[in-house]
Amino acid sequence: MKHSFFLSLALGAGWLLSPESLVIAGNGAGRMGWLTIPLLASIALLYTVCAKLINSPQLPDQVDKKHFMLQSMTGIIPATSLRIAAVIPLVILGATALLVTSGYTFNEVFLYWFPNFGFSFLLLALLTILQLFPEKYIFKAQICFVSLAAGGLLILALYGITTTELVVTQVFKQPSSFSSSAFASMFLLFAWSTFSSEKQQPSVLVPVAGLILFSCWILVSLSYVDAERLASSTIPYMTAARRIMGEPGRQIMGIIVISGTCAAITGLLLVCRRMLWSVAGTTSHDSSSGKALRWFFPPLIAIITGSLMATGLAGDEQLEVLLRGALILWLIYYDLLCLAAVLQTQKATQTIPIAGATCTVILLAAVFILISSNTHRMEMLRFLLSMFAISGLLSTIWFFINKDRNQYP
Repeated sequence: MKHSFFLSLALGAGWLLSPESLVIAGNGAGRMGWLTIPLLASIALLYTVCAKLINSPQLPDQVDKKHFMLQSMTGIIPATSLRIAAVIPLVILGATALLVTSGYTFNEVFLYWFPNFGFSFLLLALLTILQLFPEKYIFKAQICFVSLAAGGLLILALYGITTTELVVTQVFKQPSSFSSSAFASMFLLFAWSTFSSEKQQPSVLVPVAGLILFSCWILVSLSYVDAERLASSTIPYMTAARRIMGEPGRQIMGIIVISGTCAAITGLLLVCRRMLWSVAGTTSHDSSSGKALRWFFPPLIAIITGSLMATGLAGDEQLEVLLRGALILWLIYYDLLCLAAVLQTQKATQTIPIAGATCTVILLAAVFILISSNTHRMEMLRFLLSMFAISGLLSTIWFFINKDRNQYP
């Protein structure tokens, strides 16, 4: 199981199949029409190039070479700060938003009498308990979550393609227009998609698989739902599912939303734990630091997430702004990681990898567009700066506590 090809795919596809990703894809399709598909293809290609760059055999062969590359470029404290800021806010805010979405979906699609927040807290408890099991069971559960979500979306897409009154290719005759903000949002669709736990990095196939799946879904959505409706809806995926297959379509989409939520949260927790191992100075779950992260980190995240849901953030518009900010933090981290890989490659080969450098610049431009085009840009900037400040403080404290163990590369 440790070297499972499907495991690496499942870890990378967790966020890709989340309800938030379905919203980004649906809104983007509504705003840009069929043009969404070639633009999505360009982003998938960009992430594939970045993954190849970061995992190039020409880079230093370290146990955790990603963290090593960042340390080489920025130093230990900034590198640690970037890693903490990239993962912790996204895990907490992502779990809060997705669990609430699943709660409402379960209440509206399956059991009207079951409290929506009750289901959200129940799912949070179950996913937290899952994290306390040995990793081989978590991996198996993750593969099941991803398979359910991807399989359900594929069933709806193929059913829609084969039963539509019009040929799906007629979508390409519909009006389309380019939107820089919608295009930049598509970069968030593939967040975490190139993560892999193994050195062979088979997860570069996740952007390709995601492109194929979402291209089919976007074509079907545009065939059944008006573009204006997709662009303005907060649940475009549910609107499309109902138009495609009626009540059974809603039920299938309900399964997709819940399993996609489980896949995203489980994947985020696994990725976060592995990234924090390097911060703690270990790469093994059998070490004291690894065991501490396994037993105390998931319950801590659950307590914080539950508190946010209980205090009303879940129903606040501010949550969407904060979640988008957390995704931008990850994009900033990934962009700087690509920059570090470009510099390390140049140092090793005396040549600049043009494709990798170009993708790094495009990612940076996407970050600026995402921030500047957001209607709550000032709140987002304050959130980004505060997260960097808090992570910097935590990194500094950790560095001085473990000063004897920390050495600059």
